[in-house]
Amino acid sequence: MSDQVIMAAGCMLRLLPKLLEQFGAIDQTKIRMAFGPSGSLRKKIDDGEKCSLFISAVSKHTEALLKTGKLYQSSVLGLNPTVLVCRSDLEISTETVLQFLTDPQWALGVSTTGLDPDADEVETLSKLSRTTDSNLERLIGRTRLITGGRENPNAPTGGNQYGWIMETQDLDLLLTFQSNAMEAVADNPDLKFIQVPSSIRAVVHFGIGSSFDASSAIQKLYHWILSEQGQNTLAQHGFRGIKGNHSSESGRGQ
Repeated sequence: MSDQVIMAAGCMLRLLPKLLEQFGAIDQTKIRMAFGPSGSLRKKIDDGEKCSLFISAVSKHTEALLKTGKLYQSSVLGLNPTVLVCRSDLEISTETVLQFLTDPQWALGVSTTGLDPDADEVETLSKLSRTTDSNLERLIGRTRLITGGRENPNAPTGGNQYGWIMETQDLDLLLTFQSNAMEAVADNPDLKFIQVPSSIRAVVHFGIGSSFDASSAIQKLYHWILSEQGQNTLAQHGFRGIKGNHSSESGRGQ
């Protein structure tokens, strides 16, 4: 098992160990976990770096690796919608989210992979601009891309990155994945999160894939995560499942 490597999007930093613990059939001390921007991880796999299991914040990466024979099987892991994290003392509801997001008096941040060349980090801002007839360039100009960039220090060990940034970097509002938001709020009682209107909500398809040389335990983990039990665990952390979700296998060597 020591040669088994799990690569995962940075937002899975705290959730992946919980999934492994819930699964229970893998000794976490005998595998290596690597976290980073999904696009950068995909490039490493494309370049031949060993990866037994890949969890991407963008399913197109796992699908592409399947097509090129770098992965044995892949599937959509689940859906992760965009929500708004804010200070708990702000009187914001889903009905007033647009008003707050377009008001320049509130410091706005968007969590982004930052270093991921395939990330569409302004998708929600583009939708916001169209919905409210706001100037997109001005929205982008006042929005801080605060997660994943080289300029941002990491939270203290064990702390949630998103809650810590909200607390220390004078942000009032943060658009991020629901899974990130749930972690931030759990760590910081001074924060809350709000569902955003469907007109600006981005729902991201996370992807998962395992390689041809993945161990039997890793392959079982892959299928467990896609099982009802695994999906229930993901749902407890902000993900939404997909009905009729199924795994695709590579045609390499067949």
